[in-house]
Amino acid sequence: MTSLEERYDAEVARAMLASDAEQPGLPAYLGMKITDNGPGWCHVDLEVTTELLNPFGAAHGAVVASIVDHALGSAVFPLVPLGTWPATLEFKVNYLAPVRPGLLRARSEVRSISSRTAVVAVECTNHDRVVAAALGTIALVPQKT
Repeated sequence: MTSLEERYDAEVARAMLASDAEQPGLPAYLGMKITDNGPGWCHVDLEVTTELLNPFGAAHGAVVASIVDHALGSAVFPLVPLGTWPATLEFKVNYLAPVRPGLLRARSEVRSISSRTAVVAVECTNHDRVVAAALGTIALVPQKT
């Protein structure tokens, strides 16, 4: 098995940090930003605003699930050949505490990677408190030729 450092494409990782403002879709809509990354890990930040709260004043669970999903694939992307699609197969989230308005940060770390799948752990924090823990499996779908 190849180490994460050997698989890591620093140029792809730098491009991910620079391209958040240009990305369409749900991550841009929610305001997610990749703030740091390295060989097999990634940090994603999201500012939780009142628009993202449930009637009880906490972030809706879908907000946490969305940042987890984004962080899962973002940790893997610089490790796979260009053109490979890191597609989420599944993930499980443990919601540990309510997420309040302010910074929500997801820290993802690749635990295992092969030519076909990766397993990634994610920890989410809000106001210096762990609010969610997740584990997911990513399919590594090669580019169609």
